[in-house]
Amino acid sequence: MTTLDHPPNRTHTHRIAGITHAGKPFRPGDWAERLASVIALFVRERRPGASVASTWLAVPFVEDGIRCLSVSGELAEICPEAFEFVMCFAKDNGLPVRADD
Repeated sequence: MTTLDHPPNRTHTHRIAGITHAGKPFRPGDWAERLASVIALFVRERRPGASVASTWLAVPFVEDGIRCLSVSGELAEICPEAFEFVMCFAKDNGLPVRADD
């Protein structure tokens, strides 16, 4: 059984908040869902057979009325290119990233 078949306990995540450093909501409103889909496609392309990755490597959620994306730290191990892409996306768009352990 591989990591992709049975994901281990994930405690390290990166939370990207959909509000810019300037305090404005990031648009479009479904950015987190779109980015989670892109990550899933990226992982599947780079790691064939990794279709279950989309369910736990990037998870959109809402916190205090702000759309966010939780990115598993395991993404950096499973598909470093996808992890780099999502972190650059946050930086380029002025979105705060908080590492949670």
